[in-house]
Amino acid sequence: MASRGLVRLLGFMLVAMIGVNQAAAQFGGMPDKSFDELERPAAPDYADRSSWAALPDQNDAADVFPEGTSVPEAQSIARADVFYIHPTTYRGAENWNQDVGMDDVNTWTDISVVARQASAFNGCCKIYAPRYRQATIAALGAPDDSGMRAYAFAYEDVLRAWRHYAKNWNKDRPFIIVSHSQGTFHARRLLEEELDGTPMAERMIAAYIIGIGLNEGLFGRTLNTITLCAGATDSGCIISWNTFTRDGDSAPGMARLQAQYRARFETSDGQEIACWNPISWTLGGGDVPASSNLGALPGIAAPGALPALTEGFGAECRGGSLYTDQPTSDAFELNMFAGGNLHMHDFDLFYENIRVNAVARTEAYIAGAESN
Repeated sequence: MASRGLVRLLGFMLVAMIGVNQAAAQFGGMPDKSFDELERPAAPDYADRSSWAALPDQNDAADVFPEGTSVPEAQSIARADVFYIHPTTYRGAENWNQDVGMDDVNTWTDISVVARQASAFNGCCKIYAPRYRQATIAALGAPDDSGMRAYAFAYEDVLRAWRHYAKNWNKDRPFIIVSHSQGTFHARRLLEEELDGTPMAERMIAAYIIGIGLNEGLFGRTLNTITLCAGATDSGCIISWNTFTRDGDSAPGMARLQAQYRARFETSDGQEIACWNPISWTLGGGDVPASSNLGALPGIAAPGALPALTEGFGAECRGGSLYTDQPTSDAFELNMFAGGNLHMHDFDLFYENIRVNAVARTEAYIAGAESN
């Protein structure tokens, strides 16, 4: 079990990346009572299929794919799995954590992120995506410890869902962990506390944990066997990025992440933020042109089929963040935070590159395992 300090640190990382004021604009209020004063929503039963937003043998939002992709949906024959932890989609003030029986929130989760993020991996893998009692977006701005307690409470569900998947469905198959934003908050904790240094970690193809910066010094401190991915087909490693417009400014958020790192470890050694370029799949590196971007996913969340892919955009890692050309086409309806923060589009702008890389990385892992 992580210390309260670690839970608070991870929550501060979310605030550093998004910002309380920016997040506050997206929610319609805050619970009027503290975490302890509100009754907890009922726990999901992960033996019940309704507790999963996506499973490989059912029709769900993770099955869709855009016109123009070079990678067909292949869950029925996939030799690897994805465990996907979705970002915050609950913006209510009824409670600090979502009741997983809220159909409106579940529908929004499915069309806004399961369809537009998890689906990028249905060409390589069978997708498992739990519903969980996620912390409300208001938790970022809680005036007391209710917000951090809401995140810790949500993690309990993620951990139970992971253990159910591992016990009942994994069956020694290779797997990928995918997450975004709040989901990455939980994925990082899962990697540090449940996977790192275990035999199961040896079957981890990669962890695409997007939307929260990772200090390079975490590797060797809280992550001892899981490494930084350095290339397009590396395995047993982590990939992450945070997206800004070319003229955006991530420096304030990066500085806060580094300050939190220094406070935790009492050193500045390793405080630098790792940035992967999802066009070239290199750690750091220079500018990669738009011609190497295989296709972006335009539009906004909506029921039904995904929109067709459009031409993509160039990008470069700079100062721990990924800076990209800003779409100007009417096909894109950007939801941008201050400072040119494209947090809501970390997957959209590189959708086809993610899709193709997931297949290549999975095939390389399987080939390597079979040759040993």
